[in-house]
Amino acid sequence: MADQRPSDLGDRAAEAASDFFSQIYTVIETAIRRLLGNTVASFSNVNANRWTKVVGSVVFYLIIRPYVERFFKWLHDRERQKEKEKKEKEKAQWGGKKAKMSANTLRGGEKGKVLGEVENTDDEVEEDGEDELAQASGVPEWHGMARKRQKKYMKNRAKGQRAENLTEDQIMELLDWSEEETVDKKDI
Repeated sequence: MADQRPSDLGDRAAEAASDFFSQIYTVIETAIRRLLGNTVASFSNVNANRWTKVVGSVVFYLIIRPYVERFFKWLHDRERQKEKEKKEKEKAQWGGKKAKMSANTLRGGEKGKVLGEVENTDDEVEEDGEDELAQASGVPEWHGMARKRQKKYMKNRAKGQRAENLTEDQIMELLDWSEEETVDKKDI
């Protein structure tokens, strides 16, 4: 095969691809022909025995369906009842008492504070104090880097909003453009 010329390999590859696709076409054509033929035959060769089976199957389904649904509902309710009894048993084991301290109290150290809630988060707080506040809340913030990024973003955003509020004359004045430097639309 190594002595064959490239054109022979190309011809053989084209022939193999053509054969492959013709086989696929034949399989699809046969499947469609059989499907259509069987469908037509099933309606044209209907007798009383066949209709009796179809009607009997539908009636049986309609009669048995409510019982099947009731059975699965009973299984589901039984599982829920077992879970409920298990929870009640665990609750009775602890005597129905609640925990003296909540999880947030354990994390934050102060009663009534939500996890991550920190006082004095305004811009007035110095960056040095932010690390202490983050540690006091019990929430690790990689030494306040996230809070610093947020403040920097808010400051840049505020600067951008001020530029939007300027009139066109004020912007031209800030850019120091004169009327002589601008190009008229007529000149273009």
